Amino acid sequence: MDYSDKQIQPTVVLHWNYRGFTEFPLHLLKGEESEITDIYLKENLISRLPSDIGRLEHLESLYLSGNDISALPREISKLRSLKCLDVSGNRLTSIPDEIGEVRGLKFLILDENELTELPLRVGELRALRYLSVCDNNLQWLPQRPVYNQHHCEFRFWRNNLKAIPFSLWYHMFRDQQTRSFAVGKPQANSTNQHVCRLTINNENGSQKIDIQCPPQHQNILNNTYSPPNLYEICRRRLYQIISETAKKLSTDTPSIYSDYYNRNVSNIQNNFLNFNLNTKNIPSEDKNGNYEFKVIPSIFKNGVKTKEQRIYAPSDIVDKYYSFLPNFMKKELRVGPISSCENAACKKPVFDFVLYEFCLGEIILIDRTETVILSAVFCSKTCSEMWKRGRTNIIPWTLVQNN
Repeated sequence: MDYSDKQIQPTVVLHWNYRGFTEFPLHLLKGEESEITDIYLKENLISRLPSDIGRLEHLESLYLSGNDISALPREISKLRSLKCLDVSGNRLTSIPDEIGEVRGLKFLILDENELTELPLRVGELRALRYLSVCDNNLQWLPQRPVYNQHHCEFRFWRNNLKAIPFSLWYHMFRDQQTRSFAVGKPQANSTNQHVCRLTINNENGSQKIDIQCPPQHQNILNNTYSPPNLYEICRRRLYQIISETAKKLSTDTPSIYSDYYNRNVSNIQNNFLNFNLNTKNIPSEDKNGNYEFKVIPSIFKNGVKTKEQRIYAPSDIVDKYYSFLPNFMKKELRVGPISSCENAACKKPVFDFVLYEFCLGEIILIDRTETVILSAVFCSKTCSEMWKRGRTNIIPWTLVQNN
């Protein structure tokens, strides 16, 4: 069937629930992949998705709950028409970062898997309206797991969480009623070495609670504060430039920002040209083991944006206009940091050097109010002290090693 006419849309729905499939039946479509819009494959025996799943170019809904899938292929990003993905009740231990490229995704259901963390690039899904990751092994959450915190329902009940980020509570759960807030279940073993031990005083005396830190935070700073190293400072500043550029290029009138964009990116590229980045620990990009510095393509012509793309994420900016950076830096910048400074006057991205503070917050349930522990991340001691002013519910803590 010819779909070259934009007014003609494929509308084939496949109901393949409870069929005993042991593999994704892409081969059964026999050249009709472009006609499929919805596939129901619930309660089968599928253990993997094919790497050529992108052939389903018009697929809008994919239901795979109750299978035996342990990983999603990176090629899931090629399902650009996908609006609903249900992979609940599988054995997923991670979600690929490429999920952030499925920009039309509205419903993402990840319940009853074995996830220990969420990919940060889920935050690029501006169309997302429902994200559920209940009954997993999450031990921490990013400060902004979804892009639109006011119009996306986010569920994460019954995980290994003992604290939630202050920003997440402040923007999504503060003064809002929810039916359930069971965030904890028996703690799974963790290989992470960094643990914050909180001391909470109540009517029954003092209680010690251990909070697992995200593995991205390798330098936890407490009373013995030291400034971040030069690499951390560079990452923070570079990611700020990339994020600001993405926001500016996402406007309907980007031409007024062309000077800003060209000045910052060109300066960074010129600085990198003076470095010898040929080391054994960094993958090379050409046959001689050296990095190839490419000319950044211009996205403006006579002050007008040449691309039709209207919404940009930091990963788009890195992929398209920062090819001169080393691979390890591009990977970090595409994904972004798990945190940003909680000081409203700062909000710097925080990659590795982190200062924690903890406090108590309240969640309003239907029949009661429940107290929860909130974690706050800061880029410096100054920002931490400014945030703590006037707060009476700060929890003292110490950093311990996890044996």
